[in-house]
Amino acid sequence: MIAVLKQKALGLEELHERARILGSAWTRDQLELFLLCAPGVTRDAGLFRSSASSPEEELQLSILEAVRSFAGMPVSATQVRARLPNHFVTTDEQVLAIARRIAGLEVFGPKLIRIVQ
Repeated sequence: MIAVLKQKALGLEELHERARILGSAWTRDQLELFLLCAPGVTRDAGLFRSSASSPEEELQLSILEAVRSFAGMPVSATQVRARLPNHFVTTDEQVLAIARRIAGLEVFGPKLIRIVQ
């Protein structure tokens, strides 16, 4: 449900109808409470939207951008970490684990990361 709100702002009635179609037994009030408590979800003029990404999504995007900055050359996790924004505190192992889950990246050889072509 929150992924939909990242693409398009929706009203509570439409969100509740979508949830019901997907099999949710939540009432309209329960859904509203959930949305009001969900991190990154805001309500403005009766429309809910999600503008903030989770910290892991931000890290994934930053890792992808860092690998791309090497212009297709295979890079080590240490080199990727050096190009991440300073507010990320991570390890080589975490960078490798996240890189394995990112579509478009490949981890191979002795802990190298490259763009899949």
